[in-house]
Amino acid sequence: MKELLSNIWVKRAVGVFNLVYFAVIGLLTYATFVYDLEFTEGQEQSFFTVYVAASVIFLLLMIYSRDVIVTKIISVVLPFIVFFLLLFNMYDWILVIPPLVIGVVMFFVACTHETVKVVMGTIYLLIYVLGLVAFFVFKLLFGGTSTLTELNANLDRNSPVYSIYKNEFTKICDVTRDDNVLSPDGKYRIIIYDVQNSDKGGVNICVVPNGQDVSLRFFTLKQKGVKKTISNKGIRGTVPDVGWTKEDGTLYVSYRLSSESELKKTSVTVMPKKQYLEFLGIS
Repeated sequence: MKELLSNIWVKRAVGVFNLVYFAVIGLLTYATFVYDLEFTEGQEQSFFTVYVAASVIFLLLMIYSRDVIVTKIISVVLPFIVFFLLLFNMYDWILVIPPLVIGVVMFFVACTHETVKVVMGTIYLLIYVLGLVAFFVFKLLFGGTSTLTELNANLDRNSPVYSIYKNEFTKICDVTRDDNVLSPDGKYRIIIYDVQNSDKGGVNICVVPNGQDVSLRFFTLKQKGVKKTISNKGIRGTVPDVGWTKEDGTLYVSYRLSSESELKKTSVTVMPKKQYLEFLGIS
C-alpha cells in the first residue's frame, strides 16, 4: 500500500481527479453569477453535509498530491475563483467557506515555488482587500437600499412582511395562482413584490421570463437580471389585482392597485436586457 501511495503516477491521477472539484467550484461561481440559487425546502442541511464532506475529501486528495503540477496549478488559481464566488454570494457562507478554506490551505501547502507563492500571495491580498472595499463602496453609493420580497403562497409566516399582509394573505394566494400570473403563451410570469425602503415602502408589479429556471436536487437556479417593471406605485399592505389580456396579438398586463383605483394595462412586447450587476445591488 505504501508503494502504491508513493507511486508518482497514482499521485498524478489523483491530481487530475482534483480538477473535478475545481470545475464544480468554477461552475458554481458562474451559476450564481447568472442565476439566483434558492435551496429546495428541507434540503439545505443535506446540501451542506454533502458539500463539506466532498470539500474535506478533495482537500485530503490535494494534500496527498501537493507536489503534482496539476494540484500546484489548482492551488494557485482556486483563490481567484473563490474571490468571485464570494462576491456573487456575499453572506451566503454555506457556499463560500468550504472552497475558501481549501483555497487558503492549498495555497500554502502545495509544493509551489516560493517565488510564485510570494508574488501570487501579494496579488491575492490586494485583490481581496481592495476588491472587497471597492465592492462595499460601490454597493453603498450605487446599489439600491430597497428590500424586495416576493408575495406568494410561500411567504414566510414568521417574517415581518407576512405580518403586514396577514389580513390579505388569502388574496395573495388567489392572485398569484399559476393560471393567473402565467401569460397565455407561458413565456412570462407576473410577480408582485413588497418593497421595504427608507420611505413608506410600496408594492411593485413586475414581469419576468418563465420556464428558464434550472431545478436540481438540492437547489433551484432561478433566472435573474431580466425584469420589466409594470408598476411601482402600489401601496404597501394592499395587494393589487393583476392578470393577462391579449389584444390584436399583443400581450397586456392588467392591474388595479387598490379597490378604489382604475384598471390599467401595460403591454409586454420586449423584455429589458439582462442586468449582470445585480450582485452589486443594481437592478
